[in-house]
Amino acid sequence: MLNPSDKRKGTDEFVNTPFFKDIIDRTLNYMQAGFPVHFVGPTGVGKTSLAIFIAKQLNRKMTILRGHHELSNKDLLGQYSGVKKKEIIDNYIHTVFKKEQEIKPIWIEGQLIEAVKNGHVLIYDEFSRSRPETNNIFLSLLEERVLPLYGNGKNSFLKCHPDFTIIFTSNPDEYAGTFHTQDALLDRLITIHLDSCDRETEIEILRQKIGLKQHEAEEVVRLVTNLRSYGNGFCPSLRASLMIASVAKTSNIQMIAENSSYQALCMDVLIRPMTQNLSKQPPAKVKELILKEILRREGKK
Repeated sequence: MLNPSDKRKGTDEFVNTPFFKDIIDRTLNYMQAGFPVHFVGPTGVGKTSLAIFIAKQLNRKMTILRGHHELSNKDLLGQYSGVKKKEIIDNYIHTVFKKEQEIKPIWIEGQLIEAVKNGHVLIYDEFSRSRPETNNIFLSLLEERVLPLYGNGKNSFLKCHPDFTIIFTSNPDEYAGTFHTQDALLDRLITIHLDSCDRETEIEILRQKIGLKQHEAEEVVRLVTNLRSYGNGFCPSLRASLMIASVAKTSNIQMIAENSSYQALCMDVLIRPMTQNLSKQPPAKVKELILKEILRREGKK
């Protein structure tokens, strides 16, 4: 949803529709009042892109942290890695030999330290993919505005810069690879549930990001939106619309229902998510359904 081709203001522009404007305005209000925000929603709804855009509006440096099950306090805070060796040999007087050796462990600072010290906007992307015990470190950071330090042997905590703030993003708990987030952490966040954007916004995204004409964008969105009605309303995601639009644009594929190249493109992009939606249907039936929706005209079944 960021438009890399628009550099008029020196930064990427975001699709400006009422759907996103409302979310952006609310988020900025919460963050300016000192509260961290949590975007939760299914994959492909634009959580990370939205978080990055909002961080840019605050005109501060940004740090992006990716959640995963192996993330640990060492990654966040830092750790000792190797040693630094210094050796001095003094043989100025040839009858006297003097040797000094100093060995110091090397401390590698973690990503979170710099962000807290310098007042960055931290985007903790897919934080529920990290283990809850790793995320416990954020409890005191959000409540007391101090970061506990473990392992460096110098200070027990670091005071938080007044400008430091966090945007969390996550998928729902039922997604594979996620951990259930502790209530104590969620209680410190303002959670905004993100759904698939409305039809007008999705059309505008394809127009601005890919450069489609209005009728082309409408055709892609019509197809993907109709297919979503067979599942949970989120799948196929916005990414599917972007894939179809981008390939058709770069390969000069006419986006008309009767074009076999366009049909093949749509089938390749949509067969996997539609098979997920219709898991009890054989693949041949799923393909038949996708083709039926490609050829459907508005108002006709």
